[in-house]
Amino acid sequence: MGGLLLIGTALVVMALIVAGAVLCIRGSWARARTTGIVAVAVLAVYSLALVGVGIASPARSLALNEWKCFDDWCATVTSVNRTGDDVVVSISIRNQGRREQAPDTPRVWLVHNSHRDEVSVPDLASKVPGGTVRQLPEVRLSVPSSEGPVLVITEGGFPSRGVIGDDNSPFYRQPAWPLS
Repeated sequence: MGGLLLIGTALVVMALIVAGAVLCIRGSWARARTTGIVAVAVLAVYSLALVGVGIASPARSLALNEWKCFDDWCATVTSVNRTGDDVVVSISIRNQGRREQAPDTPRVWLVHNSHRDEVSVPDLASKVPGGTVRQLPEVRLSVPSSEGPVLVITEGGFPSRGVIGDDNSPFYRQPAWPLS
């Protein structure tokens, strides 16, 4: 739904820009200015909704083996083994679709003390046959449990940052697996 709203808003704004340009060419400056104001207002309302939904999103912790899905592609943390400040994390990915596919720019983040570090996970972006689950190589991290570390897995780049309610939208509290 959020994706359709983004597309609809973009089409309305583009139509208003074209209409404003035509009005300028015809010399109808007052109507062109009104059209420009309407375009800015549409963008402002969309932007406020984008940020507002992100701020209002609840923080959510995921349990081990709880899947986080992005359309047909899903990921989960299957185990967390902590020894002092060292953590070994196992991640699985699943393709719920019928054909082989790869995720769209997947990323894994270690979030601790309000700091976000990208974690390199081998084979995370590789293709997965339809209807299968793949266990990825274990990832070793070093982070004190006192820092409240969590693991966040995201997928998608542009335009998902502009989709209202998407995990990648501004200020959205992304679901995460605790590493404590």
